[in-house]
Amino acid sequence: MATEKVHGAQLVIAFDGRDVSVGKRKAWLRGDEPFFGWQLLRSNLEQAVKVALARSGAAVRIYGELYGGCYPHPKVAPIPGTAAVQTGIWYSPDIRFALFDVLIHDGPDDPGIFQPYAHVAAIAADADLDVVPLLARDTRSALDALPVRFRSRVPHMHGLPELPNNLAEGVVLRPDTPLPPQQRPIVKTKIDEFDEQRFDQSRPWDPQARLPLADLRQIGQAMVNPTRLASARSKVGPTGLDELLDEATLDVLVDLSQAFPAAMAALVDDEEAELQALIRRTATTLQANIHHNR
Repeated sequence: MATEKVHGAQLVIAFDGRDVSVGKRKAWLRGDEPFFGWQLLRSNLEQAVKVALARSGAAVRIYGELYGGCYPHPKVAPIPGTAAVQTGIWYSPDIRFALFDVLIHDGPDDPGIFQPYAHVAAIAADADLDVVPLLARDTRSALDALPVRFRSRVPHMHGLPELPNNLAEGVVLRPDTPLPPQQRPIVKTKIDEFDEQRFDQSRPWDPQARLPLADLRQIGQAMVNPTRLASARSKVGPTGLDELLDEATLDVLVDLSQAFPAAMAALVDDEEAELQALIRRTATTLQANIHHNR
């Protein structure tokens, strides 16, 4: 099969049934370690590995790209506090995560089995995350003949208006069948101009950014989603609504504090209480809608 190669920052999330670990390409991350604001997606990442492990196995690792953070179109408003994960290809104004691989292990010494695309896509959907766009399933010779130069399909996935010359980074070819790592060839092809400087002008995430309360309100509201409520329910069990809302609100505030520690620390008591109340009201409304639609 062929998928679009997304230009981002690789993340791996591991889960052994007890502990969840999040890492970049060469090192595991501390919970408060700045890396493109990954904490904003923490509940979704944790949900993804739990969903994956529930399918089978003793441990799981999921791999994907953190991407987005900027979409330079006059009709698309920027997201407060974010910066482009990568530059030169534009995907989304907010920070997002696209799965491209899921590796299931049956035991401590088992190298694992990479899952087919349909499983990867289902896990992503269950955690309200993205999956790298599928371009084609065909014979190897047919896939080799696919054009490498094409408009990125990612903005269209999010309903965003097109940008001129917003080319995809390239194409990734891999077998679409369960295989262990040592038996699974991967071929990556990039567009010729990808080495140009415009594709490498991203700035480090700034955890010291001093965001006003209005920006924190906007970010906090966006962090309340069905996956976060499901995560909160898994922690508190079949208790009442108040316990669920308390846990979901605390979860958002903790992740906000680790993504934007300076801005959160600068809030006075009344501002912090206002932010907390807003997050709780947002969670209350979402939970009521979920209950109504069942």
